[in-house]
Amino acid sequence: MSSEQARLVREISERLRSTTQRAMRMNATAAGVIGVNPTDLQCIQLLQHGPLTAGELARRTGLTTASMTTVIDRLERAGFVARTRDAADRRRVLVELDAERAGSDVAPVFLPVVQAWRELMADYDARDLQLIATFLGRVEQAIEDAIESYREDRE
Repeated sequence: MSSEQARLVREISERLRSTTQRAMRMNATAAGVIGVNPTDLQCIQLLQHGPLTAGELARRTGLTTASMTTVIDRLERAGFVARTRDAADRRRVLVELDAERAGSDVAPVFLPVVQAWRELMADYDARDLQLIATFLGRVEQAIEDAIESYREDRE
């Protein structure tokens, strides 16, 4: 690796750490604006892609299933989620996001940041965007692999 590559790797690594810290601060700030705690907001964000079981939410957040039950109860009381029976397996209970509530209370808080990202991305061509998307996907996978490794070590 050349000295320029090494410098860029250090810079990118530092920017990833900084971006992660800022994202955590943004989520904590947004949670306060929305009136939930950061863990509740994390669950809302996970559920925006579709319903999940309490067990799957617990796994994705790193919480115990007992703690997740408390989170779901709180989100249900606040009107952000509903528990529904899985149509394919009536024994399974799914947690489903109330899209209308999320759209009115959560989306507006993140809209300025998302608009800023889109404006930034407009400066890049399709090849650059593909490179960025691939890199970020690999970063996400490395993080998931580390989480899974630590989870296995504790079991």
